[in-house]
Amino acid sequence: MFNLIIFGPPGAGKGTQAQKLAQQFNLYHFSSGEILRQEIKNNKLDKKINSYLNAGKLVPDKLIITLMREKIENQLGKVNFIFDGYPRTLKQAKMLDKIFNEKKIKPALVISLELEEEIALQRILARSKDSNRSDDVLKVIKKRLKIYKKTTAPLLKYYAQKNRLIKINGRPDINQVNEEILTKIKKRR
Repeated sequence: MFNLIIFGPPGAGKGTQAQKLAQQFNLYHFSSGEILRQEIKNNKLDKKINSYLNAGKLVPDKLIITLMREKIENQLGKVNFIFDGYPRTLKQAKMLDKIFNEKKIKPALVISLELEEEIALQRILARSKDSNRSDDVLKVIKKRLKIYKKTTAPLLKYYAQKNRLIKINGRPDINQVNEEILTKIKKRR
């Protein structure tokens, strides 16, 4: 079996594709955003975390790595994952590779949903009408897109150098994107 990481700017459809792939390959959908929101809801994390999310900022590496490492290690070996929203920095990516290496698990393939910023913005604004997410407001969306470009997008180079990156055009409809992902994964397995 295998693990996957899904990347893309906000609005690219990462969550939607992660859910589909989780069902198609029987993977545990590991969404860092959902985990953080659940931790806040259960009052397990400081209110400061909520302020990061509401402002569209990344949670500091030290905190997110500690939380995610615990969650990953609790499931590792029992299930295979699709990571959605994690890792977001080079430090997080290296930690995830280290965990896989320590457990002698094949490193994850990385799917990058490529999407132009203006289309991503349109999609998020449309989604915001129904999502009730505190980070789906224009000011925060623009900040999230900027952070993605600066902090997360450089990870693609890291994964490309390791020959684990699969680029996917994120513009077509959900099913077409999913078909392209499935085709490219099958070629890599």
